[in-house]
Amino acid sequence: MTGLGAQLSLHLLGPFRARRGEHTAPLPRSAARVLAYLAIHSAASRQQVSGALWPDVPQSRASSDLRTALWRLQRVADEFVLVGGETLAISERVAVDVQQVVDWATRTVAGTGELPPPRGSGRELLPGWDEEWLEDARERIRLLTVQAFESVAERLLTAGRPAEALPHLLQVTEIDPLRESAQQLMVELHLRQRNVHEALRQYRRYERLVRRDLGIEPGVGLRSLLSRYAPNLVD
Repeated sequence: MTGLGAQLSLHLLGPFRARRGEHTAPLPRSAARVLAYLAIHSAASRQQVSGALWPDVPQSRASSDLRTALWRLQRVADEFVLVGGETLAISERVAVDVQQVVDWATRTVAGTGELPPPRGSGRELLPGWDEEWLEDARERIRLLTVQAFESVAERLLTAGRPAEALPHLLQVTEIDPLRESAQQLMVELHLRQRNVHEALRQYRRYERLVRRDLGIEPGVGLRSLLSRYAPNLVD
């Protein structure tokens, strides 16, 4: 049996999991939705939570559904959430992967930290959950994450450490293959390593991708970067 001092954690990047130490807490879907919402927003009023999670029913019914979800949650995982009158919040004891990634990305973009990315960075927020309230959170985390990885890669390239920059750029291009700034850094990385053929392959892959998906050509900055090394191979 897990002790009372076991670390509590919520994992929202990838499949949802609420854990006590190494043990997963089994939660009904309604309770998991409440925890996920609070984990992303830290704290919210009952009306905010019920309105977001049950947007298609009258407020009275949404409030009733929330009370039922909280009752179920408190039966199996009451230590995860703090209920204070009209305010609901995630307990300060709970480590939330989303907040860890957001904190890391914010510090990294600002240039105030060089810590390694937390576990789960780059994963989609709650894949398979078709929830309208998740759309803005997904986009915010995606943008912060790709910017952070790209910022680290750019600093490493500037410092003459292209091999260390590669994993960060691979993360960006996996999350957002159409992000031209990352593709340009990837081409620059190969050129810094004197791999002109690899740089050209990277450019051609991206060229096919943007033609197919966007109906446009790669930007002039990317073309001119490669043409300095291979002037006869880039239009």
